[in-house]
Amino acid sequence: MKRVALLLGLLAAFVFSFAQPKDPPKGAKCVVCGMDVNMMPKFTSQLKLKDGKYVYTESPKHAIQYYLKNKDRVAELWVRDFSSGKWIDGRHAYYVPVDEGPMGPDIVAFRSLVEAKKFAKGKKVFKFRDIDAEFLKHLDMGHMH
Repeated sequence: MKRVALLLGLLAAFVFSFAQPKDPPKGAKCVVCGMDVNMMPKFTSQLKLKDGKYVYTESPKHAIQYYLKNKDRVAELWVRDFSSGKWIDGRHAYYVPVDEGPMGPDIVAFRSLVEAKKFAKGKKVFKFRDIDAEFLKHLDMGHMH
């Protein structure tokens, strides 16, 4: 009996160790600005905190902004692949600046570097590690071209 309980416990830990995004509930608001996160679904992003709580943003820009200010609290960062609309790990995505996000200049995420470069049409493609507070400041000021 103890073996069964141990095996079930290990199985549960194994299953729950896999990161899982979840779609934001209707009416969910951005943790950064308060905007409805479902208005432009391909931009919707989310973070799972270490306490298990999910917080949502209307854009990758705000998700990364929140992450940079709360790294010690964030367990997972999820963004939508701009090509497919599927959830991808934001720390492994490729990002392209755009002028027309939910609140003006923003970034869109791609799972594939090839897709990101195709979308960028000669503009620079960024990795997650390239994006810091200074990057976001320049993006907001429209200096990413």
